[in-house]
Amino acid sequence: FLHLSCGSLHGLTGHDPAVSRLICTPVPAGGCNSRNFQQQADDPSLYAGEDWGYLRTSAEELRQTVLQQKDQILTDQRTIRELTGKLSESAGEARLERMMVRDSPDSAPDGVHLLTVGTVDELEAAITQLKDRIDRLEVSRGGTRHAANAISQISFGSDKPSEVETLEEELERKVELLEKERKALRLEAERHRQEIDHGISKLQHRILGLEEGPAGHSFPEGFRLSFPTRTNYMFALVRHPIPKLRAFTACLWLRPAGSGIGTPLSYAVPEQPNELALLQGLHTPTELLINDKVAKLPLNLSRGSWQHICVSWTQKGGSWQAYQGGKLRGEGHGLAPGHHIRPGGELVLGQEQDSLGGGFDSTQALVGELSQVGLWDRVLSSTQVASLARCSRVTQGIVVPWNENGVEVYGGATKDPGEPCSKHSKSPQ
Repeated sequence: FLHLSCGSLHGLTGHDPAVSRLICTPVPAGGCNSRNFQQQADDPSLYAGEDWGYLRTSAEELRQTVLQQKDQILTDQRTIRELTGKLSESAGEARLERMMVRDSPDSAPDGVHLLTVGTVDELEAAITQLKDRIDRLEVSRGGTRHAANAISQISFGSDKPSEVETLEEELERKVELLEKERKALRLEAERHRQEIDHGISKLQHRILGLEEGPAGHSFPEGFRLSFPTRTNYMFALVRHPIPKLRAFTACLWLRPAGSGIGTPLSYAVPEQPNELALLQGLHTPTELLINDKVAKLPLNLSRGSWQHICVSWTQKGGSWQAYQGGKLRGEGHGLAPGHHIRPGGELVLGQEQDSLGGGFDSTQALVGELSQVGLWDRVLSSTQVASLARCSRVTQGIVVPWNENGVEVYGGATKDPGEPCSKHSKSPQ
């Protein structure tokens, strides 16, 4: 008889220790020695037969199965990446319900096909099936879920702008608009402030004129204006409106009291404070300004005596002439040619205007006396200028006559009786 020697197998090389198996070996009668069971189980050479080959075959099959699953997962992942790239390239044309994809290299390397929306839906369903399949494989392997995440990130249709970026752009536009509005408001506030300052200055000058100037006086023998000190608030304002002038002649009697006569007259408009001015600085020659353009006049004015001054100008070629004592002292051209004296401004005597009716500078103020200031709308002839210097009158074309009611004094300037062509003049010519 034969006896079966049975024992459990443990510690096989490459075998999971959790797995145990019974190995039965025929043993002759009487040959069963229980003390050799453990030794037999520990000796792998005892199992080199059919059972050991079966184990190796099973293990190899399991390993091949795992490798095939791994290769399949890698193949599916590459397929997903290719589909994702093609879908990203065609996203810009989704609104036209068509997508452009490259054909396979074997059939037409450079050709393209048009896929309808139904084809896109089928492609989406196929990708969804791939996603489910990879999910099952990943769960079975206990690995990561990168493939599922890749599938979930695939989107169809055109990309929409980020809402946050849109809000940021809108906010930037609003900030820029607010900055422009703030700048416009600052400019408007500055303009209003200048207008208010100008109004207050004129009001102060009127009050000073009422307080210090003679009221209700009549000068049947003529009058003169007196500017006793050099200030930035003492002046006279001519009330006659000034029309548009393409040419003019301005004449006056002047008796300077100091070096540098200052500004006998200045005419300003809102657009240009130096529309017309006659002035002389402390260390500069007499100048005629037209629209802020300058011509130097060769006049020699002395202190303490009355002198008759005339200047004329025309827009034709910008020609000008300067007279002293009825005689031509200088002439020229190129002074603001083509310009015309604009109407609606302020004619001030005794101060130079840096703004309409104001902005006076004491260094440019007249110190002395003025009389018989007149403005004509044409160029007077040399004969007419000479007759004015001899105390005659020229009424043709005059736009600013010399009369008491047409001149107002402010800031301490006074109207005094007498003029150079009157017996009341203190210093007759």
